[in-house]
Amino acid sequence: MNECQSIIRARIEAAVTAGQCDTIDYQSEWLGYLPFGVYHWVECQGQDISSDFPFGWSLDDLTVLEQAGFLHVLDSYENPEDHFDRHIRYRVSRTALFTA
Repeated sequence: MNECQSIIRARIEAAVTAGQCDTIDYQSEWLGYLPFGVYHWVECQGQDISSDFPFGWSLDDLTVLEQAGFLHVLDSYENPEDHFDRHIRYRVSRTALFTA
């Protein structure tokens, strides 16, 4: 796990602990015009928590956290007509919160 992923993990831990929840949502969408491209964010209980993530973070960082056992995909949707329109719901491992 690199520094960016460690920061993301800590932010997710803080959000789920404060919100007494165990799920987060990743969402992305194409804004539809230049110079704006794909916008993506992570929410916990409807609040954007990714504004505190390091600049340049990506879905790949969440994938690494999933591979480490910290996140588990509950469900995933990708619009078949727009692969930038995506929603992934994760469960945050409560045991992983205390074993890092």
